[in-house]
Amino acid sequence: MVRTPTRTAVIGAVNIGLLALVIVAVVLLATGGTSHRRPAAAAKPGHAAISRPAWPAPALHDPQVIVLTSARTNIVLNGNRDYILKLPKGKPLQAPRGLTIAGGHNVVMTGGTVNVPDKSGAALLEGQTGTIHIEGVRFTGPQLMEGFDLSESDKTTVELENIYVDKVHGSYTTNHADLIQTWAGPGRLLIDGLWGSTQYQGFFLLPNQHYNGPPPKLFDLRNVYINDSQGGYALWLQTAPRVPLHVSNVQVTPNPVRTWRGWWLWPKPSTPDATWNQVVSTHTAPAATHPRIASAGLYYKP
Repeated sequence: MVRTPTRTAVIGAVNIGLLALVIVAVVLLATGGTSHRRPAAAAKPGHAAISRPAWPAPALHDPQVIVLTSARTNIVLNGNRDYILKLPKGKPLQAPRGLTIAGGHNVVMTGGTVNVPDKSGAALLEGQTGTIHIEGVRFTGPQLMEGFDLSESDKTTVELENIYVDKVHGSYTTNHADLIQTWAGPGRLLIDGLWGSTQYQGFFLLPNQHYNGPPPKLFDLRNVYINDSQGGYALWLQTAPRVPLHVSNVQVTPNPVRTWRGWWLWPKPSTPDATWNQVVSTHTAPAATHPRIASAGLYYKP
């Protein structure tokens, strides 16, 4: 004989069913509308998700494309023309003397790795008449002596975004290794995403040291990490003439024996001088910026 459910049993079954529907709805909302969504695939090296750089590459007019090779690392360009510089695909560019990029109006180089096997700097930029934009490039080498050296004018904009610079080697009594050194210009130095390590100095910014033109319009440093744990001054900026400066998420691991910020920042921190107030001292590399720098190199996707 088939038993007829009682009214209480029916109500209980309905309540259980409603509860199950609520649980399913909550799960669907939490997973974006499907209960069978696959876990996100792990990013391949160099394919980490990153935010867009703060400054897009400049517009180019009829650019000439130049493919860089180990025999073509010292480039002299026409100051009235735009250029695209291409690094090799799938392998580092071997540049025993680093890169020299002289001249050109708007110049763009995006993605790739430059390996400097000998004692040399990574890149010398000089004499651009518009904007030079370098993005997603990794500079490596066991004996790097410098990162970027800038010899520009007040008319030049230098944009460095999502850049990695291997350790630069030097000391007070040998070469004064810098991750970035400028002794002339540029009119605007715009950095968004740069990691580097130094045995001596980080950013040594003297845009009027060997340039009598007007001071820069702006130096803007964002998402920068400097490992200065073996070095001296991590950040040095000229005080006369003054340079308009914007700092955001700039972090430094200072030499542990230099316990006072004035031993690794110039101008030295003081009550009236707030130049480097936004710079953060850290003992470990900031995890939040890892994906941006991991993306620099052979597999960079702008």
